[in-house]
Amino acid sequence: MLTQRGAADSSYNLDLFDYLRLLLRRWKWVAGPTLVALACAGLYLFLAAPVYQARTTLLPPTPASIAGYNQDNGRVGLPVWDPDKVYGTFQKYLFSDSLRLSFFRETVLPELSERQRRSAEGALRRAFDKQLQVLAPDRLRPYILQVDVLSEQPQQAADWANAYVRSAERLADQEIRQTVEASIHQRSIQLQRQIDLLRETARKRREDRIAALKEAQQIARSVGLESPQVSSIRVAAQDNLASFIDGSLLYLRGSKAISEEIALLEARQSDDPFIESLRDLEEQKAFLGGIRMPDSMRTVQVDQLALPPDVPVKPRAALILLAALLIGLIAGTLLASVIGAAAMRKGEVRLA
Repeated sequence: MLTQRGAADSSYNLDLFDYLRLLLRRWKWVAGPTLVALACAGLYLFLAAPVYQARTTLLPPTPASIAGYNQDNGRVGLPVWDPDKVYGTFQKYLFSDSLRLSFFRETVLPELSERQRRSAEGALRRAFDKQLQVLAPDRLRPYILQVDVLSEQPQQAADWANAYVRSAERLADQEIRQTVEASIHQRSIQLQRQIDLLRETARKRREDRIAALKEAQQIARSVGLESPQVSSIRVAAQDNLASFIDGSLLYLRGSKAISEEIALLEARQSDDPFIESLRDLEEQKAFLGGIRMPDSMRTVQVDQLALPPDVPVKPRAALILLAALLIGLIAGTLLASVIGAAAMRKGEVRLA
């Protein structure tokens, strides 16, 4: 209940029902701002261009799709590429700023209108960063990625989302191919060095053998020993016979046998047949030279291609109208309360 005590110094007791009655008497002041807010929201919805969102969902590649990166790599000492490693390379480019910048300049800028291109490139780039979002929506499954693109044109949003994924996939594939090719090249160089070293070592050992045989030949001739006095057959368990064919006792084989071996060693054109593990190294090198990676390899599995959306995501008509209604009601209620309070102070309102 509202009572008035005096004009100069007054105090009022206003309960909830009196306040509601006051608002009802001033309903026009409440309805006015509400209608204005709703009208502004409707005008905005009428003038605002609809914005569409296209989304593509990504998963790690399958082992079959990356089989071309692994052609029995462990056999020749090359790094093995598993799906997680390949997918990690793809993610590096998908989230990279360098790809965003190149995609913006090569794909987005050419499709802008002349009026839009007059804006500063920095402002256009910031707007594009809001248009394209790369995120992992599920914390429990972080390997699932999404690429969302906002655009006023549904087809453009889908095309940009798919093109961005293809660009990241292309860069990841190029890096992996270059890494594999570099590994093949480096491994081939290492194998060739090992082969050359084995051949050089075999040549020096043959020369050392010839030098030792020539000394033994001279000794055998000086003592008139042409034929061996003992058998030079080596048996695995008879290590004591080693001294008859090695070291200072080599002359006991006789000058004739020594001369034949010297002639054979000097006439030898290649030491390859006598080098252990040489053929294994040559086989590995030949295997590396025959590696050819196929053209069709995927560093990512596209779970869902981006399709042109049918319904815009912005502006949200229901949310905007609801917000306008609440703002209008609040503004109108405050306005009616202020006007009602002012009228009561002037003695214009008397509620019993």
